[in-house]
Amino acid sequence: MLDKINYDKGASALIDPVCGMQIAADSEHRHVHDGTEFLFCSDSCRGKFTASPEKYLHPEEPASTAEDDTAIYTCPMHPEIEQQGPGTCPKCGMALEPKGVPLIATKVEYTCPMHPEIVQDEPGNCPKCGMALEPRSVEAEEDDAELRDMSRRFWFSAILAIPVLISAMAAEFWPARMAEIIDPSLRQWIEMVLATPVILWGGWIFYVRAVQSVINRSLNMFTLIGLGVGMDLQYGCCAVSGHFPAGRV
Repeated sequence: MLDKINYDKGASALIDPVCGMQIAADSEHRHVHDGTEFLFCSDSCRGKFTASPEKYLHPEEPASTAEDDTAIYTCPMHPEIEQQGPGTCPKCGMALEPKGVPLIATKVEYTCPMHPEIVQDEPGNCPKCGMALEPRSVEAEEDDAELRDMSRRFWFSAILAIPVLISAMAAEFWPARMAEIIDPSLRQWIEMVLATPVILWGGWIFYVRAVQSVINRSLNMFTLIGLGVGMDLQYGCCAVSGHFPAGRV
């Protein structure tokens, strides 16, 4: 005797595995697969199921695009550097990338054939018509968390740095006029207050990697950036606080 599968485990009626519609137990649209008799609401749904039963019995799970702590990561500039999980290269400080990942990754999402605007990451039924959502493969979005973080730091820094640039250049080309508008000492303190968050927060990632390059004994461009900006900050603080003779700032 053939078994019948109820696809809606909490309901008394049978559910069509293709469209998700409720069907009667005496439906004439039937198909036997692996010793089990499946019932359908129409011959069209039965035909779809017959053509690819695994598509409806075992829909693919969406591919995960999150960082995998168990995957092997490597440096694009130094391929000999490999480690388990994400991180930064001990030689150049660049972010490590997953090894062996294809350039174009795909994932599976589910959509309604009648209402294509309904899209979700897991299988289920359409909230509008009740039909079972069908899987489709789409290009997976690349994890751009590092880019978003650097973009936030850039725009925050730009907002504060542009007034400092304008003020400094105006004082350089029109010193007498700027001295009439604002006291030079006060102007320098304002510039330092605006520039400090840019240097400390905006460029924090560069200092972290500069320190890592010293610890790993592999000096790189982050070492130069950290050293140069750090010395500039100390020089500016000393100049504004009056540690240099007049006319030397």
